[in-house]
Amino acid sequence: MKQFLWHQYRVQITKKNVKRTNMRIHQDDPTLILMSIPYGMSYDAGLHTLEQPRIRQWLKNYEKKQITLPTTEDRLEKERLKRLHAEEYRRKLLAVIPEMFRKWEPILGVQSAKVTIRPTRSQWGSCNTRNGNISISLWLGAYPEECIEYVVVHELTHLLERGHNARFYGLLDQHYPDWKTCRERLKQDP
Repeated sequence: MKQFLWHQYRVQITKKNVKRTNMRIHQDDPTLILMSIPYGMSYDAGLHTLEQPRIRQWLKNYEKKQITLPTTEDRLEKERLKRLHAEEYRRKLLAVIPEMFRKWEPILGVQSAKVTIRPTRSQWGSCNTRNGNISISLWLGAYPEECIEYVVVHELTHLLERGHNARFYGLLDQHYPDWKTCRERLKQDP
């Protein structure tokens, strides 16, 4: 692990058994970028990654958000409330998801093997296209039913098209035309 100064950021680069470069900004220190790079990549190459236009844009967007980001205390309170509501969210999802799957599987002509609800933090749902298992985030229960339905349709669509390509989005447009509105809603706090 090495640390570097890059513009107004400190960059902590760790070599790990990863396929591609991963980075995030430290939750409690917005001036620290944590980066994981493959063992075969040099530290200089890792730093050079920060110069890519998409990374620069990501940082620019992050800096804009920093102006309105809540304090650590606000985030902790929000997390506490989220956990408090976890059972309520689970009950809501268990009440609505089975019917959504019964509705959408025949429409799309697919069949999921197993559906689980998990407290994932980084994604609303996931689909294992090899075995047909679908996982839905527990925290999705905080959102309106149309957002839950969008995630169900999104994950079921992966059983038809594995990646997020033109065909995938064409299928979403065809079957759930309001998906973009729901996706934007999911980017906001419940």
